[in-house]
Amino acid sequence: MAIEKILFNGKIYTENPDMPKATAVAIDGKKFAFVGDDYGAKALADSNTEVIDMEGKTIVPGLLDGHTHPSIVSKTFWYIRGCLPQTEEELLADIAKFAKEYPKEDRPYFYYESYFTTTFDEKGPDRWLFDRIINDRPARIQDFGDHACCYNTRALEMLMDENGVPHSESPIGAPEFVKNENGEYTGWCHESVCEGDLGIFKALKEETGWEPEFTMNDEMSTPLFDYFRQYGIIGMMDGFTEGEENLEYVWQLDQEDRLGMFYEASVILPEIENLEETIATARDWQRKYTTYHIRINTVKFFIDGTNEMGDCLSTEPFHNDPTGTNYGMAMATMEEMRDVIVRLNNERLDLHVHTICDGAFRLMCDAVEEAQKICGDDWCMKVTLCHCEIIHPDDIIRVKELGIYIDYSCHWAGGYFGEGAAKFLGQKRWETMHDQSKLLAVGAKVGFSSDVFSYQEAMRANPMIGMQVSMTRVEPWEAVRLDSNKYPGSVRPPVDAKLSIEQLIHGYTVINAERMRLDDKLGSIEEGKLANMVVFKEDIFDFAHKTPERFSEIDPWGTFFEGEERHIVSTLKKER
Repeated sequence: MAIEKILFNGKIYTENPDMPKATAVAIDGKKFAFVGDDYGAKALADSNTEVIDMEGKTIVPGLLDGHTHPSIVSKTFWYIRGCLPQTEEELLADIAKFAKEYPKEDRPYFYYESYFTTTFDEKGPDRWLFDRIINDRPARIQDFGDHACCYNTRALEMLMDENGVPHSESPIGAPEFVKNENGEYTGWCHESVCEGDLGIFKALKEETGWEPEFTMNDEMSTPLFDYFRQYGIIGMMDGFTEGEENLEYVWQLDQEDRLGMFYEASVILPEIENLEETIATARDWQRKYTTYHIRINTVKFFIDGTNEMGDCLSTEPFHNDPTGTNYGMAMATMEEMRDVIVRLNNERLDLHVHTICDGAFRLMCDAVEEAQKICGDDWCMKVTLCHCEIIHPDDIIRVKELGIYIDYSCHWAGGYFGEGAAKFLGQKRWETMHDQSKLLAVGAKVGFSSDVFSYQEAMRANPMIGMQVSMTRVEPWEAVRLDSNKYPGSVRPPVDAKLSIEQLIHGYTVINAERMRLDDKLGSIEEGKLANMVVFKEDIFDFAHKTPERFSEIDPWGTFFEGEERHIVSTLKKER
């Protein structure tokens, strides 16, 4: 055995239950050849072995981000990143400021992010409001939650078809363009994604020659990927991979030995009737782009929308519905989802489902239960429900019983999206949201993620920020922090839902590796697995126990990826 490196005198938290702690590892090529004490490791050294004194540094397994959006974030490189104003007046002033800073010659399409959902009432914003501020070009003002936007009049007209109906090419289902009481389109649109603006982009290209860059490239993507690597992320799942050309870019990075992480693509299922087409796309991508580091084995579906917009499915009528009959909506029935799950299980493909409200959560649990009955002993797929902002108490134990995985974006636990959901759920139910502690208490498998969607929030991809928020339930960004007069100390209810550093590290390592079918390679520090580690000068466990509110101040000393030491500093902070 040729041992290339020995790291000794460290505090190693292995996430291996058979040996939870160690002080030394020996690395043979890309893998751990030994995990244990200093004496045992040094005994394996010869004259060619590099022996590194870790000087008491803390070492944990490489972290995995279970749900994020590198392809989508990259595309937002050209967006105008606002200053997160709170009121309508502040929003309009901010837009006016950036419209002057970025004239139409520089930004022919004024794509501004973002406004808070709570800035407007249930009627939402309208195009006439924004026309007052910016009318020299098409403009899109994006909702903070990325599930709504408002177009100005020029942009809306560019989206109109020959019948005067706005048209969007959304890859995740038909968006809803809102009308007012006079039957006029207001410009407010639910569930529109950037690709839906093809009419605008086509017109602008014909008029000015300008078009946005949608395909990932080094300028757009390197700051983001480096940021993930800098903070210990050695693998991720793309929440949905937008377009084959973006997957090809990631594949090319890996071919050139520049990817430096594991990447799980996911193929979007836009509508139930597109299932066979989606399976065919998954198979095509698997043939073209599968490598040691890249896998394409997951289908992504949106079963509901958001609690803030009320386009979700609830177990109870919405609080603001006087008739007591509006439970919201789902994108598919339980029977349809049952059949999708059975079909994907037969194809040996996994399913990742955007699941927001408790009605949608219950629907998915029912669908999994019925599918398992049909599949019987042939059941082999992994179903992940992501986000899961509110879960009915009766369904908590079902997660463990059904073997469902939960993916939670832990930086949301401080109330990142404010109080917009309270008007639909009511204050009492709102105060039960973002609580994963009860799932963990019954032994459910909960992994963690960032789910960053644009460069405006890309810094939140730092898992130290996510872990701090889940340990404190306090939002670190002043602009979106909860009202401290209403919630003392800005702690988001329920206050007993704070997670521990041990739970968070376990979710970022063992659970995510298992769910992504990488647990034979990643997730723990043990012999035979890849030598992927995050190294800290501080004992992060001791630090978290004593000062969790400062946890995001911790920066990794460095990482090891497949045995190679790395010290990466991203330019992302400068971009922000």
